[in-house]
Amino acid sequence: MSNADEEEVVFSAHCPRCGRTFTEPVEVCDACGLTFAILDAQMSAPPVQAGYVNDFAQVLTPAEVQRLVQRCQHIDATIQAELIVVTTATTAPLSPAEYVFWLANRWDMGGPGNRGLLILLALQEHRIESEVGYGLESLLSDAESAQILQKHVVPCLRAEQYAEGLYQAVDVLGKVLEVKQKAAGRRWRSYRV
Repeated sequence: MSNADEEEVVFSAHCPRCGRTFTEPVEVCDACGLTFAILDAQMSAPPVQAGYVNDFAQVLTPAEVQRLVQRCQHIDATIQAELIVVTTATTAPLSPAEYVFWLANRWDMGGPGNRGLLILLALQEHRIESEVGYGLESLLSDAESAQILQKHVVPCLRAEQYAEGLYQAVDVLGKVLEVKQKAAGRRWRSYRV
């Protein structure tokens, strides 16, 4: 494949504490001073990742976990995007936004190309958060992901239907990624000589 056939990946990241957007990797947020060292100092060590679904809050049945795993596996096989689901009782002492950012980076979500998306359900904080790896940001922004969660997932969570809410998160986000990946592939093929 020539360089002309490859989609350019534009780096974009946001600080989970102050929201500042960066277009290149930085060690320290120049707006609020946040660093990974600060987050690491507040946490002991990241929990051990158990695959696509990490139900640390124990709110899912084995059948519900399996349903989520199957959908995540399908998405990964179809578009090489790793969707990871995490439930936790609390993210304290971090905010849910800081925790999902920290965990996605500590788990090296999406591998070397950062083609991953972590979905976090924090029960005590009553929050659902996502972190889109920069390898997928050309297909799905953090803002789009947040809008999808608000529209399709929050109503289920308000009704304490955690499994259905998480499945909606994986399913809808996965479908959006699949459609956009397919469209991006068609666009590049149309420019081949």
